Amino acid sequence: MSNSNRCYRALDIKVSFAGVPVLRGVDFEVVPGEIHGLFGHNGAGKSTLLKILAGVNQQDSGELLIGDESVSLSSPRDALQQGIACVYQELRLIPGMTVWQNLFLGRELRKGGLLDEAAMKEHTRQVLHEYKLKVDPLSLVRDLSHPDKQMLEVVANLDRDARFLFLDEPTTALEGAQAEALLQSVRRIAREKKIGVVLVSHKLDEVLGVCDEATVMCGGKVIYHAKSQIAKQDIIDAIVGDAAPSLEEGERSSRTLVDKTAAPYLEVRNLSTSRLRDVSLQAWPGEIVGIYGLAGAGRTRFCRTLFGLEDVASGEVRVAGKPYCARSPAHAIDEGVGYLTEERKKDGIVPLMSSFSNATLPILQRFRKRALVDHGAAAKSANRILVEMNTRGNLRGPIKSLSGGNQQKVLLARVIGQDARLVLLDEPTKGVDIGAKADIYAIIRRMAAEGRCVVVVSSEEEELLEIADRVLVFHQGSCDGAPVPPEALSIAGLRKAAWSGESNAA
Repeated sequence: MSNSNRCYRALDIKVSFAGVPVLRGVDFEVVPGEIHGLFGHNGAGKSTLLKILAGVNQQDSGELLIGDESVSLSSPRDALQQGIACVYQELRLIPGMTVWQNLFLGRELRKGGLLDEAAMKEHTRQVLHEYKLKVDPLSLVRDLSHPDKQMLEVVANLDRDARFLFLDEPTTALEGAQAEALLQSVRRIAREKKIGVVLVSHKLDEVLGVCDEATVMCGGKVIYHAKSQIAKQDIIDAIVGDAAPSLEEGERSSRTLVDKTAAPYLEVRNLSTSRLRDVSLQAWPGEIVGIYGLAGAGRTRFCRTLFGLEDVASGEVRVAGKPYCARSPAHAIDEGVGYLTEERKKDGIVPLMSSFSNATLPILQRFRKRALVDHGAAAKSANRILVEMNTRGNLRGPIKSLSGGNQQKVLLARVIGQDARLVLLDEPTKGVDIGAKADIYAIIRRMAAEGRCVVVVSSEEEELLEIADRVLVFHQGSCDGAPVPPEALSIAGLRKAAWSGESNAA
């Protein structure tokens, strides 16, 4: 059977969630022995398409075919049985197990009713040699480098006879040389083993170097497709598309201009960590600084570093004119730094505690009388802030009973209650409704009006255009601190800056 007959094809795939169309008739093809790059902005539909192709979700209509045969996938296991595998950003390897144990996880070899460890170790050595992965089968996965872990997961899927392989942002955590080596290895394997590979990535320069084909999605549709002659600028132009024009003067909320002749409250010079490089920026009291960028650009890691959750490798940070290096979140709070996490449910709220308790967690020591905490005084203090923020629901009951918007208000009340002067807000309106967004915007503006220095990370262009005084763009872990110029402050301008890596994109 020829390669063309063995292609994996998606025809007219449509999907809606809660009545909202997410994929609007997508056609997509994976050819054995070739690499297909899949690109698109946040919310374009890439992840949804990937999940359907990998059996995680099912389409409402449309057809999946391998060759001329229609396939129905109800789970990733079904997909793997059809030779289809997906490697996600969050690897599924088990760190405390060895390389050979991970390779055979769920399909262990047995001899006489017992595990045949010798056979599994020998097979692992042969597979690692075949794919030129230089790791010891007896090594624990947690001791491997990140590139080796990613290649091990790739190899584990190929050893289960995967013929079509989807890689979701495979180079996000890798440096330039590591990323290039990984992609070249994937390209070699695709060619030699006739594996059809799909690369989903925001790193155009890296991925286009190995792609045979490229597809761009926007609004749940394919808007660009090219084979052989693939131009980076054409992809950027397709992604930027017909995005909304710049906000006209006077449309943005009027705010008092910040006095830039005074010293900045936050000053970052050449900050580098394990995932950031040469980040430099400034922010002043009373200012709302927006930070924009693609997934994996380093925005969240920057906030986490300032809050003491990630270590600084080099560079300098000054807060209120003094050298600053947070050793822990507690130290950051003591230094007047507040942080609203992007993952509200994961590391923001404590679900079974009341809103009052959630709002005062970091500052309970302020309500201590001798050896006991005056919870009544703490609740009274939290209630005052929450009422001012128009927080609705049973504030004395578990916070999990509140809507997402009201949960977010409680976390903002936590920051305000800390009297934080430097406020780091990571996706402050993620998962909230329109009404709650308006309330949260008002809270953010009020914090700035009180003289706080506010940094807002957001993936929503409209949000940054609405509330930020300046917008800075992170690109592959770096930021030069140059704001997007006023003439480029539009959805199209921000997307172009993020994808091209130019903060002064017109």
